[in-house]
Amino acid sequence: MPKYCRDQARDELWLMMGGGAAVGVAGGVPVIGAFTFNAGLIAVQASVVTRIAQVYNVDLIPAGGAGAVAGAIIAMGGGQLLFRMGGTIAGFIPGIGQVVQPAIGAGAVKAFGEAAIAYFENMYPDKIYRSD
Repeated sequence: MPKYCRDQARDELWLMMGGGAAVGVAGGVPVIGAFTFNAGLIAVQASVVTRIAQVYNVDLIPAGGAGAVAGAIIAMGGGQLLFRMGGTIAGFIPGIGQVVQPAIGAGAVKAFGEAAIAYFENMYPDKIYRSD
């Protein structure tokens, strides 16, 4: 039975959410962690876009690169600002940031990944995943 790209991307997205949680843990240092959280989250989200593009067998270079695609996905998703603000604010509060930021990081990666999947699924509906 063939597997669709969207299903493969969602399977891998659960693993990529660990990167968002790790960014939250790294951002658990009060004040400095707020800035570390945002920078790390951007890096994780760029890798999410790159991997989902690979699942859909899309070369990002002609498409303007991962940054351009990520910008389009962020514009489409819209909710990333709330995740960033919440993570940043939590990073300034000792104790709270260490508990809240990993959850916010994982949630931000999940939401961003779902938006990326919707973006690629809109361009390539019902595409069959090939692992070669």
